[in-house]
Amino acid sequence: MILNDIRAVYEEYTSQVAKLEGERKAWDGFLGMGKKLSDDPCHDRFYGELEKLLKAFAEEKPSSEDIRAVLDFMYRVPCDEEQPQSAVMPMNAVHSLTLELAERLSAGDAEALLEQYKKDYPRSRRFPVHKNVIKALERAR
Repeated sequence: MILNDIRAVYEEYTSQVAKLEGERKAWDGFLGMGKKLSDDPCHDRFYGELEKLLKAFAEEKPSSEDIRAVLDFMYRVPCDEEQPQSAVMPMNAVHSLTLELAERLSAGDAEALLEQYKKDYPRSRRFPVHKNVIKALERAR
C-alpha cells in the first residue's frame, strides 16, 4: 500500500538526518567552513522519492479515504516533536506535492483534514506552503 511506502521514505529520511545531526561539528557551515547539513543530497532524495510516489498514487485514481490517510500522515509528521530539527522544514516543504490530491478529497474528508491542519499550523506559524494547502482543502470542501 502507498501509505507504507511513504512511511518508509519518511523513516529513511529521518534516520539520515538524525545521523547527519549526530555527526555534525559545531563549526560546520560557519563562515563557509565544513559541510552544511542543508547541502546534503538526502533532502533532494526525500523530495524526489515522495514526488514519484505521489504522482503514481494520483494516477491510480485513489478513493477519498485513501487520499485522506496519506495526507493526514504527511501533514502530521512535521508536528511530531521527536523529529530531527533539520528535517522539519523539508517535511513541511513536501506539502506542496499534495495540492492536487487534496483537491480530490470528498467534502467531508477535506473538512476534517482542514480543521486538523489549521490546529497543527496556526496562523502565526504558517508558511506559504501551508496557506496553499489550506486553499486546496477549502476548494475541496
